[in-house]
Amino acid sequence: MVIATRILLLAYKYHLINPYVMKKMSDSPLRIEKTVNGGYGLARRDNGQVVLIRHVLPGETVKAAILMEKKGFAEAAATDILEASAHRVVPPCPKYGTCGGCDLQCCDYGQQLLIKKGILQDLLQRAPQRALQEAAALLADTIASPRLFGYRQRLRLQIDENGQPGFRRFHSHQSVPITACLLARPELNSALQQLQAQTPFHRLRAITSELELLLNPASSRVVCLFHLSRRPRPADMKEAEVLVETLPLVEKVLFFGQDFLPCGPDTSKTEDHGCCEGLQLLLPPFPGHTDKSISLSWEAGGFCQVNLEQNIQLIQTVLDFCRPDPETTILDLFCGMGNFSIPLAMQSASLLGIEGQGSAIRSARKNSKRAGLANTIFEKSPLHERCRTLATEGRSFDCVVIDPPRQGAPGVAPQLAALTRKRLVYISCDPATLCRDLGELTHAGFTIKKIQPVDMFPQTHHIETVVLLEKKT
Repeated sequence: MVIATRILLLAYKYHLINPYVMKKMSDSPLRIEKTVNGGYGLARRDNGQVVLIRHVLPGETVKAAILMEKKGFAEAAATDILEASAHRVVPPCPKYGTCGGCDLQCCDYGQQLLIKKGILQDLLQRAPQRALQEAAALLADTIASPRLFGYRQRLRLQIDENGQPGFRRFHSHQSVPITACLLARPELNSALQQLQAQTPFHRLRAITSELELLLNPASSRVVCLFHLSRRPRPADMKEAEVLVETLPLVEKVLFFGQDFLPCGPDTSKTEDHGCCEGLQLLLPPFPGHTDKSISLSWEAGGFCQVNLEQNIQLIQTVLDFCRPDPETTILDLFCGMGNFSIPLAMQSASLLGIEGQGSAIRSARKNSKRAGLANTIFEKSPLHERCRTLATEGRSFDCVVIDPPRQGAPGVAPQLAALTRKRLVYISCDPATLCRDLGELTHAGFTIKKIQPVDMFPQTHHIETVVLLEKKT
C-alpha cells in the first residue's frame, strides 16, 4: 500500500495526474472525516484548515503533500496511507490514478453506495435553508447498479497529438491513452481495439479531435462518431466506408463538426439507412404501471442514459413518484427523446414535452408514434422562455417532471410553482446544483417529500437523484 501511494505521489509530481506543483508536506498525519461532493476526502490540518484529498476513504489516516492553497482550504495528494479503511480494495484498472475518472475504484461497492448517500446528506445539512436541512432525514438508501463494471453504453475519447484515443487527466487538458475502459460495455472495447488495428482509422484520426463510440442496444453493434476539425472530404468518406465493410462489429461511421451537418457513408448494415438514425432501446414493462414493453430510439449524437440497466430503475422511480393515472396531466421539461415521457404518457391523460435540442424532439415524436400514443405534444423551445409563456397563458399541470443538465435549472422556480398543481419530480445528475435549485423551489412554495439516490455511475463519485416535491396547499 505504501509503495502504491508513493507511486501515486510521483505521478502527481511529474504531472502525470494533474498539472499542480507539489508544495510541501502536511504538518502532521491527516484523518479523513468524510467524502464530500466531487469525490474528495475531507481532513483538517492542526490549524483547522480544511484539506481536500482524492483517492482516500472516510476513516483513513494519511500523510499528504499540499498541491494548492486556496481561500479557506487546500488540495493535497496522499503520499502514504498510514491507516487504511477496511473498505479499501485494489483498483482493477491499470490507469487508476492517472485517468481523471473512477475516483472510487479503490472502495468496495457497498461503501460506495453509502459514500454517495453521505455526499447528498452533507450538502443538505450544510444548506442555508432549514427545509433542506430537515429534508436530509428523507434520504433513502442509494439504489445499486446491476452492473459494477462494463455498464457504459457510450464512450467519448479525446484524440491526442499522437493520434491516440484516451481520457483527460484530472484538472488537465492532457490525455491518458487507453486501449480499453473497464466501465465500457465489452462491445465498445472490442470495437476500439479493432479500429486501432485499421489503416483507415489511422488516417481519420489525424483530422479527429474526439471519437465517440455508441453501443446500439438493438443490434449489439457499435456506431462510431468522429468529431472532425474540418469538413469531411470524399477520401474521408471512403475510409469510413472501408471501416464499416471491414469490421463486422462496426454498424455505422458518422462525421460530426461545428460547421457541417452530421454525415457518413450510406453503408449501414441495418435496415435504417438514415445517417443519424438507428440507436434503439427496448424497455421492459414496469410493474404497477404498465404491462407493455416500450421501444425508444434516438439519433446518434443525442442523449441517452449511459447505464442502460440502471436506467430501468431510474424510470421506475420517476413513475412511482409521479403516480400517473388516466386523469393526470404532465409537463416533462428537458424531455429528451422521451425516456420518461413515453412511459408516463402511456398512463396519463396528456403529456407536453419541452426540449431545446431538435434531434431529441424528433426522436420523442417518433417514439410516441411508435408507442401508439395520441396524447403527447413535443415542442422544441428554450426551457426558461417556454415556462414563462406557459405560466403567462395560465397553463398548469397535475405533475411536472424536470431533468436538467448538470448546471441545473436556476431561476425557474417561480414558473414551476405557477405551472404545478400537485407534484414536481426533479431528476438531478449534480448534487450541488440540485441543492441550490431545491432551495429556490422550497422558497417558491414546494415541500420536499422524498429523495432517492440512484447509482448510475459505479466506481465514480457521480450520483443521480430523484426528488419528489409537492405544492403547498
